[in-house]
Formats: sequence, C-alpha cells, structure tokens
Amino acid sequence: MKRIFVWTLLLILVAGVAVGATLVLTGRELPFLSRQTVESPTTVTVGDTTFPITQTVEVRSAESVIGRVSAAGNIALSRQHYVVLTVEGRVSDVLVHPGDVITAGQLLLSLDTTDLERSVRRAQLSVATSQNALAQLQEPATTDAIAEAEANLLSAEESLQEVQAGATEAEIAAARASVNAAWAKYRDLTDGLTEAERTKMEAQLRTAEISLQEAQREYDKVAWANDSGTLQQSANLQKATIEYERVKAEYETQIAVSQSDVQSALSQAREAEQKLTDLLAQPTAKDLASAGAQVASARTKLADLAEGADALQLEAEQIKLEQALVELEEAYSRLEQAKVTAPLAGTVMEVNAEVGQRLTTGQTVVVLANTTELELPVQVAEVDIDQIAVGQPAEITIDALLGRDFAGEVVRIAPASEKTNNVINYEVVIRLAGDDLAGVRPDMTAVAEFVNSEAMAGWLVPTTAIYAAGDVENVTVLRDNQPLAVSVRPGTIQGEWTVVQAPELQLGDQVIGRVTSYEANEDYVEGFGPPR
Repeated sequence: MKRIFVWTLLLILVAGVAVGATLVLTGRELPFLSRQTVESPTTVTVGDTTFPITQTVEVRSAESVIGRVSAAGNIALSRQHYVVLTVEGRVSDVLVHPGDVITAGQLLLSLDTTDLERSVRRAQLSVATSQNALAQLQEPATTDAIAEAEANLLSAEESLQEVQAGATEAEIAAARASVNAAWAKYRDLTDGLTEAERTKMEAQLRTAEISLQEAQREYDKVAWANDSGTLQQSANLQKATIEYERVKAEYETQIAVSQSDVQSALSQAREAEQKLTDLLAQPTAKDLASAGAQVASARTKLADLAEGADALQLEAEQIKLEQALVELEEAYSRLEQAKVTAPLAGTVMEVNAEVGQRLTTGQTVVVLANTTELELPVQVAEVDIDQIAVGQPAEITIDALLGRDFAGEVVRIAPASEKTNNVINYEVVIRLAGDDLAGVRPDMTAVAEFVNSEAMAGWLVPTTAIYAAGDVENVTVLRDNQPLAVSVRPGTIQGEWTVVQAPELQLGDQVIGRVTSYEANEDYVEGFGPPR
C-alpha cells in the first residue's frame, strides 16, 4: 500500500508538469486530469473479468475547451451592384451623390438624347416606307398602271421585231458611204499634193519672192531719206513681205501633213468599217437575247399587275415591315436607356460621371449597395477549420460598438487555403443577421466566435475510456465510489480525448480511463473492455 501511495504522488507530479507544458506550447485549455485512489471498491468487473481501479479522470464540458473558435476581420458589404451604360452619349445631368439613399427606379443620371431621337425618327420613316410598300402590294393595280405596262410590252415587242429584221438597205448603204469617205480622207492626207498642185504653189511662192526683192530694191534707193518710213516704197515693201509670208505658210501647210491628223483619219475609217460589219452581222445572238429578255420582263410585269402580288411577295414585304418595327422598338429602347435609373433600392457608393462627359457603352457610372446586407470575412487557421461548417452560427463583436453583440451565420468557406507568413488559413465568410444593425459600417474591425453546437452539448472523456458492450458504446463512471456503466455517443476525436454525447454524464463525474500522463504507473491496467 505504501508503494502504491508513493507511485501515486509521482504520477500526480508528472501529470501536472505535462499538462502545464501542453498549455504553454499550444495555448489551448485542456481537460483537467485528476488522480484519485479509491479504497472501496478497489476493482471493477466488466463481463466475467475483474480489473483493479487505479486511475480516474474528471469529465469536462467540451464547450470550455473546443467549443469556440475566434477570428478577426473587417465588416464588408455582402454585394455591390454596378450600374453600366447600355448606350453611349454625353452626360446632361447627374442627380445623385455618394451616400444618397435611393429607391428602385429612381433616376440617377441622364444623357443627351439628340442623336437617339434622330435614330427614332429614321426608324419611324423606315416603318412607314415598309407599310406603304405592303399596302401597294395588297391593293389591285389601277387602269393607268395596266395601260402603261401594256404600252411597255408593245414597245419591247417592236424592238424585238426590229432586231430580228436586221439592218435595212438604206442603213447599209449609208454605212458603206461613210467607209468610203473616211478612207478617201485618209488617202488624201497620206498621198499629199498632185504634181500640178505642187507646181502651181511653187510658182506662187516664187512670184511672191520676186515681188519682195523688187520692193526691197526700190526701198533701198530712198532709205537714206529722213522720211523714208512715210514714202510709198516703204509701204510697198511691207505689202510684199506680208504676201510672201502668206504664200510660203500655205505652201508648207499643204506639203507637211501632221501625223496626228493621219492617225485620226485612220481611226475614223476603221470605225466606219466596224459599223458596217456590225450592220451586216445583225441580228446577233446577244441582241436577240437582250430584246427577248425585255419582252419577257414587260409581259411578267403586266401579268403581275393583272393578277396582283403573290404570297411570296407579300411575305417578303411583311418581313421587311417586321424588321423595321424591331428597329423602331430598339431605337425607342435606346432612347429610354439614356435615362439611367436605379435597378434596386440601396445606397450610392460611387458616382463615375460628370456633366458634359462623353461616356461609352459598358462604362460603370454608379455603384449601389444595400448597406444592411453585411458580412464578415475572417481567416481561420487550418487546425480549427474542421470545426467550421456552412450554416454554423457565430457571435460577432465590433470594436467600435462595444457592449453590443451581433449574430451571424457562416455562408461560405474557401475551398483553398492562403499562406501568410508560413501560416495556413482558410477564408470564412459570415453574414450578419438580425434587424438591429444600426451603426455597423463597412471596414469596421470585428471578431467572430464560432459556436460548435456538438461540442457545446458534449463532454470530453479519454478515448481509452470508451468500450463497446454489444452495439452500445459505454464509459465506466465512479459515483459514490461505485462503478456505473454509462452509454455514450462518440463524436469528434481531439487527440487523446473524444467528444461524447451522454445525457447521464454530470459535471464532476470521474471516468475510468487512461491518458499518456499515467503510463508510468506500473499498477495501471490498460483498457476496460475491448479496445476501440
């Protein structure tokens, strides 16, 4: 007995040192371990086997140790709505400012609508044009329209007959005369003057030259006089000079034909020949096909007028009208979108537009938010994340609103971790609940405490204390120094401890079990019941 007492003291000392070291290293509160030596009874019987009772551990409320996890963060808006322009234009008016509380449908800003109104007018004209075209198809043809179509058909048929008949004898004769005249002109230019014409023109040039020489000699006789310029000899010299230049120019013109005149005459002769060839070849297959096509088109138009529009024509014009109506509807919609309204009620967070500024489609002009829909994102360490679940309640305190507690609920848990300063965390988002959120603003510092409902209603017992008896899990409790089997429902395992649900357990109960701190006790009998 004395030896047992000595070992008991040593075990208590070792257990105290181990618990203290665990608290220092982990910062967690662990269940209190107590060593009790009982003298009556000194054994416990499980089934047909009797075991000595050498160690008990006091059960503790799981809430006091693992029931709560705390994390800090900053209040944030649950969501923001970005009002985006669907049309481009110049800002004509801005009606809200950051901080304004607005209602759904309230006008935020407006754009200049000059261009948009023009688009509406153009779309209206397109609709009217399509409506008129459809109405004309639906109306029977007038007598005047039919008469005009008949006249066009008659004219086309006459043209076809003329083409089929080919060129007349008079047209061919005239074309041949044109060919002969063109080639005669060309030969005149290329052949030059006849011998008689050349002799005649040379004689005229020689005569003019002699007259000029005689006038020059007579003038030279009086050239010394001071008034020689007024004498008859001077006048005769001028006339002879002019006549000589005229005859010489005419002679040179007749004997020197320009190359451009020759080429022009050749081109005219060839064109005349081509016209004659075309007349002789009439009618050609192309001319007959063209004239026949005009007749067929005139007949079709006359038949359409007489019979009215067919179903396909009506359908095509109806489609055009519907397209014009759609474009008109879109034009009205764009005009309406120039007035930018709030899609929901809330508070204006940002305004990104100024009067006179030209904005394009897709630009964010106003940011809205419901400031009563708040959440708290926090970082939870990897060792605690398994205690957090979506839907789990949380208790929130805000530094700026001391004395007030707020309720929350976990709505999201990040699937991937974030590593900061070699610490692994997971983001957990808590949505604030309740109607009394007055004074709570985004970016306020807050602390969330997550409540583990399973742990709050459970007890911590040594894992080795749990044994199976049939289909039931039990622990052995000493009450009034008497062993009592209590059924439990095991839950989360926390190291050497297990959270159990057991309505029969009470605060202060001593459970027979083993923890590492007691392994040095040589009188300790390991296990009570089959190992789990």
